[in-house]
Amino acid sequence: MTRGIFVTGTDTEIGKTFVTAGIAGALKARGVDVGVAKPMMSGAKREDPDSDAALLKQLSGDQNGLEVINPFQFDEAVSPYIAAKRQGVSITLEELVRSFEAVRESHDFYLVEGAGGLMAPMGEGYHNGHIAREINFPLIIIARPGLGTVNHTLLTIDKARSMGLAISGVIINGVRAGERSIPERTNPQLIEEFSGVPVLGEVPWLAEYIPQKLIRSIEEHVDLDRLLLQETVQ
Repeated sequence: MTRGIFVTGTDTEIGKTFVTAGIAGALKARGVDVGVAKPMMSGAKREDPDSDAALLKQLSGDQNGLEVINPFQFDEAVSPYIAAKRQGVSITLEELVRSFEAVRESHDFYLVEGAGGLMAPMGEGYHNGHIAREINFPLIIIARPGLGTVNHTLLTIDKARSMGLAISGVIINGVRAGERSIPERTNPQLIEEFSGVPVLGEVPWLAEYIPQKLIRSIEEHVDLDRLLLQETVQ
């Protein structure tokens, strides 16, 4: 049976794709047969080399086509649900999940990346949390490093638990070099203390996208062994 994780975040534009792609590349380097999925995407064509789907495919080495990795794509830079509505398109939760189930067994381990935060609407009556529940992979939550992230992260964890979702851990992304603020130094401990969910890593800020540098950063700063063990917290 294929194992995997569903990657979500406390917000949008926090580097979910970079972290997911970096994890995929690091797992591939370990010899893991890793697949990637970005079920819904807006704001870029999937064929664009800088699109989320293209970056995930590049670092994972997934041989599935971009239209398989990302079956539902919209050009307009708004949420996928709004982009679909503005095009007169309606995608049901069942359709979206079927598109993933059709390829689920093509890899031993899958990384599925949601769009935006856990409760970002993806279609009529459903959001990312519903997709994660149907796919039934535990969550990795990507969070910001600075002030306010404890609240956002704990709220995301609380909502996930209320939906019955298992959580593998939190990864803090975008830690700046140099002297770190008090919140940046204490946030990981507070998240663990108040949620019981482990912080699996703190990934440094990368000023530019260099694939091997990203992979190396993930290898150095994320507990991949624990991620692969998939110990979960309810």
